[in-house]
Amino acid sequence: MVQRKLRHQSQFHRSQVGRAQRYIRLNLNGPLTLDSIAREAGSSSYHFARLFLAYTGETPFDFLRRIRMGTALRMLQEDPAGAVTEIALSVGYETPSAFNKVFKKMVEMSPRNFRNLGKDSQSDVIYRVCKQRVRKEITMKLNRNFEIVTRPTTHYVFLEKQGPFAEVAPPTWDEMFPLVAKQIAQSEIVEFLGLSGIDRSKMGEEAMIYQAGVAVSHAPKNAIEGLKYRKIESGKYAKFLLIGPYAHIAPAFDEVFKTLAEKKIEMREEFCIENYLNDPKITPEDQLQTEILIPAA
Repeated sequence: MVQRKLRHQSQFHRSQVGRAQRYIRLNLNGPLTLDSIAREAGSSSYHFARLFLAYTGETPFDFLRRIRMGTALRMLQEDPAGAVTEIALSVGYETPSAFNKVFKKMVEMSPRNFRNLGKDSQSDVIYRVCKQRVRKEITMKLNRNFEIVTRPTTHYVFLEKQGPFAEVAPPTWDEMFPLVAKQIAQSEIVEFLGLSGIDRSKMGEEAMIYQAGVAVSHAPKNAIEGLKYRKIESGKYAKFLLIGPYAHIAPAFDEVFKTLAEKKIEMREEFCIENYLNDPKITPEDQLQTEILIPAA
């Protein structure tokens, strides 16, 4: 009975994702936002990017970029004389230069070079670009028996970057560490925290915000060069424990969001937290412990 209920929940969320994918396909040349996509799917928008990623292996904007480029490639193939500018605008790019930049990154050649390929080679390129990337299966030590905890008010000093969480997190940490080391005493550091969330005032992948920083014992008295400060209010979180390398954090979030969706845990609009419990300089990689905390209503 329980397994049947969980399967039903999984099918429900996959149906939401399917509605979002269909909406994106039908509105390639429109100003798509996380809010509009999530609303069409019938889901709360704040954590929708994570839920979409959990069930598809890509963010809504990865999917949008892939579908836009596949459509453009087919148009280039079917109409060898069609203007590249018109094709770029028709699939939702605001400028030809933006289209060309993404084209070269995804296709690894220019639109002109693509048109110079033979029909079979063009079809091979289209298949490669349109094919959804399959995430490699990994074995994670993730405790899915989460508990609901209340975190106290936290004074947080951090560096912030915009973009897909898994992409921007590592360089943000690399840049943050020396800034903290120069300006904050070790005795004042309480926790090392990574936060990820959505900025509703921004569009596209710029709405995805990652913050790498430290919880400190008290609010800084003066501005800290290169870093920001904010107070994270006390609140409830669903707490999971991951044991293993930091490379497993992104796929662990996928499993965490699936688990919470299936358990019908309502989430609130606050950043998710990664709490790093031990020192990676002295802890073997397979023994690293990371709390994954999802804001719960």
